[in-house]
Amino acid sequence: MKDTTQKLRDDLIQVRNILKNGTLLTLSREEKDAMLTDSQNLLEKLDSFAQSSLIVGLLGGTGVGKSTLMNALAGSAVSSTSHRRPHTDSVLIYRHAESPFPPSLTMSDVPWHEFTHEAKSIQQILLCDLPDFDSLMGEHREHVLHFLEYLDVLVWVTSPEKYGDGRFYKFLRLVPKARQNFFFVLNKADLLFEGKSIDAGYRELQKVTDRLQENLGKSGFSGLPFYTISAGESLDSINPAHWNQFPAFRQQVFQQRDIKEVQSIKTANFDSELNKLLSPFEKELTSLEVLHETVENSIGQLQGERLEWTEAVQASIALLTERTLRPVLASKMADTSLLVGPARAVQECHNLAANRGKIEGPVLELPTGEIAAVFQRQSEHLKNKIAGQLLRRGIPSSLVNRLEERLGEKDDRENMDERLKNIFQRCLTSVRMSSRLVFRGFQYAAFLFLFFLLFFALAGEGAWQKFFEHPGSASIFNSLVTAIYTLFSLAGLAALGSYALINIFLGYRFYVRYKKLLEKRTVRLLDSFKNELVAFWDEKLARIINDLAKFDKEVRINISAISGLKVGN
Repeated sequence: MKDTTQKLRDDLIQVRNILKNGTLLTLSREEKDAMLTDSQNLLEKLDSFAQSSLIVGLLGGTGVGKSTLMNALAGSAVSSTSHRRPHTDSVLIYRHAESPFPPSLTMSDVPWHEFTHEAKSIQQILLCDLPDFDSLMGEHREHVLHFLEYLDVLVWVTSPEKYGDGRFYKFLRLVPKARQNFFFVLNKADLLFEGKSIDAGYRELQKVTDRLQENLGKSGFSGLPFYTISAGESLDSINPAHWNQFPAFRQQVFQQRDIKEVQSIKTANFDSELNKLLSPFEKELTSLEVLHETVENSIGQLQGERLEWTEAVQASIALLTERTLRPVLASKMADTSLLVGPARAVQECHNLAANRGKIEGPVLELPTGEIAAVFQRQSEHLKNKIAGQLLRRGIPSSLVNRLEERLGEKDDRENMDERLKNIFQRCLTSVRMSSRLVFRGFQYAAFLFLFFLLFFALAGEGAWQKFFEHPGSASIFNSLVTAIYTLFSLAGLAALGSYALINIFLGYRFYVRYKKLLEKRTVRLLDSFKNELVAFWDEKLARIINDLAKFDKEVRINISAISGLKVGN
């Protein structure tokens, strides 16, 4: 029965968790707040049921061991011989220090004395040690009988010495308490085994119990719970004798406590109030299941169309970069240090001719805004497609708007510009002119070789023949003087002119080669940049899919949580 009340408490706590943290569709903020207030009130009400005590009265003759029985129920000493009644009509009440005193008992005419204890095992059980019935006289007896009306359970305690007392049965017939709340206990049954064998003790016990039940039957109390116990043995021993039914008796008392709690819940119509609180979750559960199905389908569809979305972005980025970057990129990537000698001169002449009448060349501005707009358009298109699927399935627009906000973090414009610039700079750094040293070295070699050919031609065949026949510094000096002399002749001027033309031709060829290398570098840079942008979009697309999956997980958690509630019961 405790499981029933615990289930109610767990349901209320679960309701509050869902309202505070859950993904809900049909409930407005005001409705959630109202349900939170109602659930808190129900929790407090349920706790008040749990805090109410089962009022147990113990009634018997003098010396039957009621105090020992109370201590055995508590598992510790809550009653002692020092708790003596100043008057024979007083009721001794034993209450846990943290449990509230039942207001109903204050209305009784019977004098009572209260004792508090710390025994947690009986925190929700109020034990009332009633005056010995054989000491009650006249008006006092009427007061005690009236007090019995406030009890939930009345335990009649007798013993082997007292069970045959006719006054016990006479008093029993005077009690107006409902009989289904009566327990009968034969205490001190261990006396029947003293000085006897086990078999003899059991025979004696059987005789006493048979007579006791026979007398109860004659008094009209047959078939009611009857327990043979030894409270003293149960208190002092971990393993009581087989005939000792105290564990069963104690369990029955505690079960009555749970029954009272459940009965209080039913009397207060608590189940009806809880179902009323849970009723909005019936519609909520249906909506969440539709949402889960739709989001799950959207994830699968998006993963299947991922390549198409990427190709669409790739095409837009390619068109944009070709239109805005390619025309100015080559001029801004020029590296004049790659050209030497005549090739450098040809490049400078080309620049002068190209820039005639212009103040400055084209400015390279990275179109971050246009690139970001491409991503934004595709993201909005994707989100609108998902939102359309949700709205067609009847999902509230407020939740759809909330989901759209969660699909990928909104990139701040300045942050987006900075990221795109960093991507471009990374691509620019990674794209280097191939064979840089080789290209420059080849130019130096070609122009030096041409110069040596000019020097060889100007010195003449005779000077070189003499050098090879008589090598030395004198021969070299002779070749140099001859070359200078020839330079100022008609043949020398013709050779110099040829040398200049060949240099111009070679410089132009190297310049053309440089332009091709520059074009290749531009293409590689553009391709690298486009690939990085596509990867950036793919990362954004993966984040959207991941956000959808996280949202779907929250929805499934709420479906599971709501399904576990007593919705509709």
